[in-house]
Amino acid sequence: MKKTILATAILLAGAANAAEVYNNEGTSVSLGGSFRGHVVIDNSDAVNFEDAGSRFDIKVAKELDDGLKAFGQMEIKYTGDMTKKNSSGVESKTDGLFINNAFLGLEHDVYGKLVLGNKLGLGDDLVSNDFSYENGVYAFQTNAAGSGTEDQLEYTKTFGGAKVVVGLINQDTYTLGGTYDVAGLSLGVAYTMANDQKGTATPLVDNSSIIVGVQYSLDALTLGAQYQALDVDNADTSAYGLGAKYALGQASVYGSYDILDGDAKSDEGSELVVGADYEIAKDVKTYVEFNSSDRDVATASRKDKTEDTLWVGARVYF
Repeated sequence: MKKTILATAILLAGAANAAEVYNNEGTSVSLGGSFRGHVVIDNSDAVNFEDAGSRFDIKVAKELDDGLKAFGQMEIKYTGDMTKKNSSGVESKTDGLFINNAFLGLEHDVYGKLVLGNKLGLGDDLVSNDFSYENGVYAFQTNAAGSGTEDQLEYTKTFGGAKVVVGLINQDTYTLGGTYDVAGLSLGVAYTMANDQKGTATPLVDNSSIIVGVQYSLDALTLGAQYQALDVDNADTSAYGLGAKYALGQASVYGSYDILDGDAKSDEGSELVVGADYEIAKDVKTYVEFNSSDRDVATASRKDKTEDTLWVGARVYF
């Protein structure tokens, strides 16, 4: 999942800058997206030059009668880490394009918005302490709990500064949540329940995830906090995080820290992210970002595993 508040804001920024390529009799088509690249340096001093998930999206909207609008959107993303099987069933990694999400919907000024298709739910927007480009800090986006990118039917209704979201993924999986914005303060919660899922120790288990996010903006300073909990196959995992971002003209600095706790040793530890970005020109950004991940590992010879990674990257939005 990352999908984080910053990632969502970046995607929306790209969509806002999208070029309208067709408009006739109430029907419009827009194209947008971003080109992304970075240099990655890890613990072993290995240096990799990579695409960082370049993508483009297609948006279509049709104005109907009585304040009703039909719309659709598809995001196509590049990845250098796709899994492919040969004729013998052996898996390998390859480059390629894939559809990251695709959905359609109806929106009414009074009755709200109904969306059908493959998309992330509300929980992805509530990692409120994460301002990073690369790391995503620690986000519980997993299909096992119904909170990943899923085929779903989602209804959203806005009441002034409040928003209520109800999602149905199948007859056993649903999500409930909402947000409230007032005077620079944003609050949000999303709860997903996936009943009667296949387990390992028992035939069927009830999985769930919850995330609570809080963010406050005052002039150039933005502060964020989040709490997440995940219960999959009767294994509990949770995270508590704080973050901040400060704008300095065309530049900004940011950081976040998460404490991780879980039944599995690999889910215990902490995540620290610090970074800075600079807008060279409108829709052209560069950034440098450092992540230090400290995780416990279940081995007799080594109790802790620390991984430090440095990213230097750039993005061009269109």
